[in-house]
Amino acid sequence: MPDSQTHKDLIARIRERYRVMHEADESNRRKAIDDIRFVSEPGQQWDAIVRRERGSDRPMYEFNKLRVTIKRIINDMRANRPRGKVRAAEDGDTKTASVLEGLIRNVWENSDGDTVIDAAAEFQVSGGFGAWRVTTKYVSDDVFDQDVCVTSIRNPFCLYWDPAAKDFMKRDAEDWFLTERISKKAYQERYPKVEVVNFESESTFDDEQDWEDEETVRIGEYWWREPVDRTIVLLGSGAVADAATLTPELIEASGGIVRERAVRAYKIMMCIASGDAILEGPTEWAGKHFPFVVVFGDQAIIEGETRWFGLVRFAKDAQRAYNYSRTNVIESIALAPQAQWWATPEQALGHTAMWSTAHKKNFPFLMFNADPKQPGPPQRMAGAMIPPAVMAEVEFSSEDIKGVTGIYDASLGQRSNETSGRAITARQRQGEIATFNYMDNLAKGVRRTWEILVDLIPRIYDTQKSVRILGADGAEDYAEVNVINPVTGESVNDLARGRYDVSITVGPSFATQRQEAAETYTQMLQSFPPLAQVAGDLIMKSMDLPYADEISERIKALLPPEVQQLIGQDKAVSPEVAAAMAQAQAAMAQVQQHGQLVQQASAELEQKSAEVDKQVAQLETKRAQFDAEVARKLAEITKREADLILKQAQAGATVEGEQVRTDRESLATEVQKAVAEIQTMAAQFMTEAAAVIADIQAKQATQVFVNTPPTRKQVRIRRVNGELVGEVEAMPEAVPEAAGALQ
Repeated sequence: MPDSQTHKDLIARIRERYRVMHEADESNRRKAIDDIRFVSEPGQQWDAIVRRERGSDRPMYEFNKLRVTIKRIINDMRANRPRGKVRAAEDGDTKTASVLEGLIRNVWENSDGDTVIDAAAEFQVSGGFGAWRVTTKYVSDDVFDQDVCVTSIRNPFCLYWDPAAKDFMKRDAEDWFLTERISKKAYQERYPKVEVVNFESESTFDDEQDWEDEETVRIGEYWWREPVDRTIVLLGSGAVADAATLTPELIEASGGIVRERAVRAYKIMMCIASGDAILEGPTEWAGKHFPFVVVFGDQAIIEGETRWFGLVRFAKDAQRAYNYSRTNVIESIALAPQAQWWATPEQALGHTAMWSTAHKKNFPFLMFNADPKQPGPPQRMAGAMIPPAVMAEVEFSSEDIKGVTGIYDASLGQRSNETSGRAITARQRQGEIATFNYMDNLAKGVRRTWEILVDLIPRIYDTQKSVRILGADGAEDYAEVNVINPVTGESVNDLARGRYDVSITVGPSFATQRQEAAETYTQMLQSFPPLAQVAGDLIMKSMDLPYADEISERIKALLPPEVQQLIGQDKAVSPEVAAAMAQAQAAMAQVQQHGQLVQQASAELEQKSAEVDKQVAQLETKRAQFDAEVARKLAEITKREADLILKQAQAGATVEGEQVRTDRESLATEVQKAVAEIQTMAAQFMTEAAAVIADIQAKQATQVFVNTPPTRKQVRIRRVNGELVGEVEAMPEAVPEAAGALQ
């Protein structure tokens, strides 16, 4: 434990650093909170001077158009989520990168990361700044295993960073400070031996009333970088390691030390402090990055000082002008006299009761007396007149809001001159481009989060274990990480080995992409039906329908053999499976050849009959059934082979187990059986084809009217090297007597 003097020095440092951070960013935060109040709290959109001059007896209405504009931007960000991808860099393994990517997706899903960044986006667009953090927690109270999670910072204005940081994401910050408000009861339960003392602050805008709340206490979480000198060594095996972590046995097993050098590194430290005491820590953070992520709306450097702001900052005047002009219109209408009836005393004589209630009752007619001095009925005078300049100002201020924010009617869903979907989308995209910096900065924040997780996860998940990983479509899978092969000593899915970087893409969610893809595939099938024969399984899998995956698997089994072979060409198959596929391809080629011979014989027949057409059609049906059955059997064999390879990999990167050998022998037996069935079906088809050809040739012979004997063809089937081979031979034959009698 550090001594009391060390604690005092640390507290003094915390106070000084907080003062520097607070003063450096005070102006930005004051204006940002005013912006958020302007758009979120009713009654905040009128200037104090105007409010004072109008007094309490004149209306001051608010028509918060900015709130709708902000929601348009935020909801567009929700519809186009940033998605990360982990890529292997130096010494990185592609498979391990895939596992690490799926693990980060699982962390994001368990942390409800979308909700975290949605909350930050509200502050980012309205005030110009949002934030969240990465943290760890124990899985349960009776284990030492920890999980990584992403959590929201409820009030981002409680987070401060080193004002000397130049990087947009504050990667180069030397320290951070996060304040937290807890109840005095929770404080006393957590720190029973420490006196309740607020962490003093001169802030007048960051939860000012909370600092003086008698029921709560404010504490601070301080993070800083601390330099560390260490020595790294290059081992004979080519690996680079920290000399402090090596043992003599490990050095000898790795081929000894080739080179070594001293380096200056940093470790991340943190502590929790109250007004005059260190409550927790200092402790070392597992990662090499600070766990905080900040996202800004927009930034500008003015005279060397950073100014950040959101959408509201420069649209406030336009919104005030709109409120003022609309209020004037309402006030003018309300204060103007109602339309009156003008009549002479003679006209109104005896009918005043009816005319005095005409504005409240719907009389079918109004009676009056004729007055020779004023011919005609009583006249209705015009009501309230709104000055044209006031109405023009309403339109101008409304357009000013659109011009300042860059969001026009089409982006808000209102109809315009565009009629086609392409034109409407193009107009909406114009508004998105004007405010794309918010989406882009949020995506940079998500990328920074993935960078922190790529560094932190291998340090938390540092033992062999089975972890859940998620695919881009949300599909679940499990993988073993940090596995050591006891035979070869090689590591499998070692998360700490190699380097990995991160890329981020922004676009619709996977579900939305899936719907759009399904519509596109459907249109492609309508214009190009043969596509179903080569990609029918993928098209069905993209459909958001019940049992789509099961139907896709069945369609996949019916794909042509050449497509099946293309699918499995990158998979290492056993010699038995490869031979089976080759023999099946040969049988299909023979069947196709005999089918063509039947077609050729039918084409040579000069006078076709319904019986011949029926025979040919039946044979074509049988050939299609044969092809489908062969495809099904090959698909089953391929699937069994893939399952066997996966089972062998899951059994460990060691040697094959007894069960794996038994399964492979069973597969070899099934392959032999399938090949025999395919060859039998091929032989039956070729026999039937030969019979049809003979029948067609017999009918052809009865139509010969010349003395020259016709040439007849016959099919011979013989077995060559275990395979059935069909051959067509031409042979002279005498003309039947019936044909000769016709001459």
